[in-house]
Amino acid sequence: MKFGNLLTILLSMALFVAPWQVQAQVPETELLEELDEYASPGVRGMGKPRGVVISYERLPGFDIESESDDPRLGNGEGHIKRHNKFSVRALAPVLNKPQTKIIVGVNYELEEFNFENLTPASYDLYRYLEDKNLKSIGLQAAYLHSLNQRNFYLIRIKGELNGDYTRDDINISDYFKATVDVAYGWKKTPDYAIGVGFQWGYTFGRQRVYPGILYNRTFNPQWGVESIFPANARLRYNLNEKTLFYAGYRLEGASYDIFADQTSLSQFNEIELRRTDIKGLLRVEREIYDFLWFAVEGGFRQYYRHRIYDEVGSADELITNDLAGAGYVGVELYLVPPRKFLEKD
Repeated sequence: MKFGNLLTILLSMALFVAPWQVQAQVPETELLEELDEYASPGVRGMGKPRGVVISYERLPGFDIESESDDPRLGNGEGHIKRHNKFSVRALAPVLNKPQTKIIVGVNYELEEFNFENLTPASYDLYRYLEDKNLKSIGLQAAYLHSLNQRNFYLIRIKGELNGDYTRDDINISDYFKATVDVAYGWKKTPDYAIGVGFQWGYTFGRQRVYPGILYNRTFNPQWGVESIFPANARLRYNLNEKTLFYAGYRLEGASYDIFADQTSLSQFNEIELRRTDIKGLLRVEREIYDFLWFAVEGGFRQYYRHRIYDEVGSADELITNDLAGAGYVGVELYLVPPRKFLEKD
């Protein structure tokens, strides 16, 4: 079960803010009796590990307003009929020993915008983004090592190619984005784990270092908390071993390199779109059959930042977009290890 909980954590890994201390509430001798295995970030009651995940998310219509200080671009406004996201990802262990685990994964994601009533006179950015697939293809490797029954550390390295992929003469360096996660944690009891660390990545759009806190705790057979604060936090309710409910929030960020040919943006050659948004969510996960699960998630998404920069990595904003908040709904279908494998482990 330690390995499964690790996978769940890796899929949402993004770290921020300074650490804070939490004290164990059971005697030291009792802790030593309970901790009869190597330490890990997972706690009892968390969902099963995921091998392959297919997901789709849709946001209905919302307004967009754009401003630019560059007179060649000007300002614009429009209405987005729908915003679609689709992803496929897979994780698998290449080393699965009690004290050391190495997991590798691949992912493919895309998102697109569909605008309402576009014409040749519409704002150039909107015409370019219409039905344009902003893609992300990634490869990652994670290393979890347990020092003893109490202490563990985790390192994850991920490389992605993020962009519109519209040019024939592109180089990998045009779209490459790297993310590194490092965390150190303490396993207080089988139901309680905390950790501190940092991410060098794109949670807030631009690549920076974000320190943070991991806090996983199961209070009783029904209730628990799973969080990597402030990137995400969820309250968990276990109806039974086949049905789990969640309520919480999640921060999401992305960075795409784009070449907006045949528009006024082409004069800037390679530009960068960065976005950060926050989602308040309700989620249910349910077993269909042993190794097959599905999830339905819905809530409200509010954009924190959505901007175009004149070149990759630049701090100079070319266009500032204001996107209205909107509800969203998403579905997932995913594979987990058969129950007999987990029981054997």
